Amino acid sequence: MTPTPDAGTYALPAGVPSVRVTGRFVAADGTPLTGTVTFAPPMVLTLPDADTIALTPAVVEITKEDQGCFAVTLIATDAPGMSPSGWTYRVTEKLKGAQIRQYHIMLAERPGGTSVDLADLAPASPYSGRYIPVVGPTGATGAQGQAGEVQRVELEALEERVAPRAVTWSQGSASTLWTIDHDFPYAPAVRTFDTSGREIGGLVANPSPTTVTVQFAFAETGSAILS
Repeated sequence: MTPTPDAGTYALPAGVPSVRVTGRFVAADGTPLTGTVTFAPPMVLTLPDADTIALTPAVVEITKEDQGCFAVTLIATDAPGMSPSGWTYRVTEKLKGAQIRQYHIMLAERPGGTSVDLADLAPASPYSGRYIPVVGPTGATGAQGQAGEVQRVELEALEERVAPRAVTWSQGSASTLWTIDHDFPYAPAVRTFDTSGREIGGLVANPSPTTVTVQFAFAETGSAILS
């Protein structure tokens, strides 16, 4: 990784155990990403041994010039005598074109002041895998039922309820929150794209049975496909 200066211009007070955290964010094709990474400690963190009180999160901005890299020095989570103890940082990643991620990490003081890379700490996004159908033995043949009469319009209505067709929705004005109304009988799958047709990541939620929202780190315009 290309050496990167620590974010910010101020050093931690003397006597405060610290950890230097580095990281790099790129797209799947290697394109550097821009945005912010926020490290939030508890609301009030008191370090009596260093006569220090920490109150606000550390926000690291990653610009184009950083080539996706960052470095920041943070208070160690195992600093002796601090209150509260046994806490974790809440990390929030807001990167252009990527889904917002949030997770917790611990930063124990490292021997010799060596740095730690965020990739060694950040959990991977969960993936449920793909189910493989298991075919059981063939059962006995049942009796044939009576032939019924179903009109084509009824079949089309049934198909529409069981397997609704994909719907394309457009977002004309730039916004960090897209609100999409739909008439699917279930929470639909959502794929989002920018105006150039590139798929972008967003945090999808279903606040109501007929509404989908997509939260982005930056204001976006484009389209969504619901299916």
